[in-house]
Amino acid sequence: MKLGNVGLIVSARTRSTRLPGKALLPLRGMPMILYLLRRLSPFAAGTVVLATTNLESDDRLADVVSKSGAEVYRGDENDLVARYVGAAEQYGFDTVVRATGDCPFIDAEFVTWCLGQAESLDAFDLATTKGLFPVGLDAEIYRAEVMTRLHKTDRLSAAQREHLTLFIYDHEDEFVVRRLQPRPAWAGCGNTFTVDTAADYEAACERAERFSSPMFSIAALIESEGMRGRRDAAELRE
Repeated sequence: MKLGNVGLIVSARTRSTRLPGKALLPLRGMPMILYLLRRLSPFAAGTVVLATTNLESDDRLADVVSKSGAEVYRGDENDLVARYVGAAEQYGFDTVVRATGDCPFIDAEFVTWCLGQAESLDAFDLATTKGLFPVGLDAEIYRAEVMTRLHKTDRLSAAQREHLTLFIYDHEDEFVVRRLQPRPAWAGCGNTFTVDTAADYEAACERAERFSSPMFSIAALIESEGMRGRRDAAELRE
C-alpha cells in the first residue's frame, strides 16, 4: 500500500497528572523530549513534528523543541484527534505515524521497520504495535484521511477524542486494523519502557546511563535488560 507523504507526529505536554513536566525532565543531560527526538533524528522517510497544546504551560516545551530545529504544532489540550488532524493538514501528511513523548526509547530504525511492514500491507486503516511489541516501544500508523473523517463526525466521545485511536479499537468491525510484527531481537521482553510515573522515570534514567550515547539500538537496550536481570538474580543468590 502506498503511504504517500509520511509524518511522524509525537504528542507531549507538561500537564501530565501522574508525572507533571516529564517531557522536560533530564535524561542523560537533556530534556527527555529532546532525547527522544535525537533518537528519531536519522528518520528519513518523512517529517517529525511535536504536537503539543496551546496552553501557556507548554510554551517552554514548544520553545525547547523549536530551538532544537524540530517542527512544532500546537492545538487543543484534550482533543488529541483535533490536534493530530490539524498537524497532518498543516504539513500535508497522507500517512501519520503516531508516537508519544513518554516512550523515549523508540528510534528511527524502529519507525522505519514499522513503516516497511505497513507499506507491504494490501490495505489498512490502522497498523499498530500494540500487543506484540514490548510496552513503551509503541507506534501506530494510520491513513490521515481516516482520522480527518472521524474528526468531522459527531460519533466520538470526549474520551475517544482524548485518546487518539480509541474509537478505531472500539469499532474494529468498521476498520481494517493490522498488527505489526517486531524484529526477533525486540520480542520476548516483558519489561515496560514507557515513562508514566516517578519509578518509570528512575528506570529510564538508569537505562540511558548504560550507554555513552542516546543512539544505541533497541536490540542493545533489550539485551542490556537481560544482562541486568541476570546480574540481579546472581546478586540475590549470593
